[in-house]
Amino acid sequence: MSKTFAHNPRTLLHIAPYLKSRSVSPTEIFNRAGVAPSALFDENGWVPRDLCFKLSTEMQKVTGEDFLGAEIGRSFRLQDLGTWGLAVTGAATIRQACETAVTGLSLLHQGTDLRFRTEGRIAILSFAYLGRSSFEPRQHILGSLAVLRNIALLADVPEAVGTRFSHDYKRVGERLEETFGPSLQFGCAHDEIIFDCAILDLPVKGPPEGKGHDDPVETASALASLVRELLPYGPVSIERVASLLRMSTRTLQRRLWDWGFSFEEMLDDVRHAEAVRRLATGQETMKEVAFMLGYSHQAHFTRAFRRWTGVAPRDYAQRIFANR
Repeated sequence: MSKTFAHNPRTLLHIAPYLKSRSVSPTEIFNRAGVAPSALFDENGWVPRDLCFKLSTEMQKVTGEDFLGAEIGRSFRLQDLGTWGLAVTGAATIRQACETAVTGLSLLHQGTDLRFRTEGRIAILSFAYLGRSSFEPRQHILGSLAVLRNIALLADVPEAVGTRFSHDYKRVGERLEETFGPSLQFGCAHDEIIFDCAILDLPVKGPPEGKGHDDPVETASALASLVRELLPYGPVSIERVASLLRMSTRTLQRRLWDWGFSFEEMLDDVRHAEAVRRLATGQETMKEVAFMLGYSHQAHFTRAFRRWTGVAPRDYAQRIFANR
């Protein structure tokens, strides 16, 4: 059993737009949970599972929505989930898509159990988190089930697909039908997506083409990557970034805002994340780190780092190496 419990940050991509749609500041909620928005675009990175669950707990406190995980999960396209999603949607049949989802799960989750099996005429994708957490996982279970349901829906036979919930949601079943359809079972032994075995060997109907930079999430991803590259070369302005992305400043502002964060918030977050990463390596002086983050003076970097963490960068670095 894995002793590491973490999620690929791409599994959190659609949280910011959801919060924005509820007139809640994504920056405030992400800060409370200790999750860096710019880190969501690092497909090779990992976010500790407790932080992911804490994020959904903070969201539920603010929005009062009991089924936000289902709504967020429904907004995911499988291809939003990087290599895992592309491999699943690239399978030839629904059976192969399910098998690929299971064998490739380590690309998305560490410490999660996903199984595919058949029982008579029913095919089952069973999902569970291993180990324990200090925070309630229910919203992430709902979101994960919504994503897994999309695998069965690749056959384009929605009436053949149902969902089993370990939690007793009977009183609010109609709320969940918006995401999972009418075939729902509550108080079951496991959380599962179930579907008719008759669709297992049907061909996968490919997902619609991605929207590229027209998609706010894709725009934010491109911006985060570009900002990291530009920082060592001086001040990074929205005008310069918009030009390199071949869009107007106004369009870039609008798309970022639709995702949930302003240009200034994203730039600040990228700098924060890069500062922490560089200090942790211990390979650069404070002056070099400041320069690589685009600050003209080390004092400006020090003030920014104090605002981010409450301590000076030199003290932060000393604490890191003292604990190693």
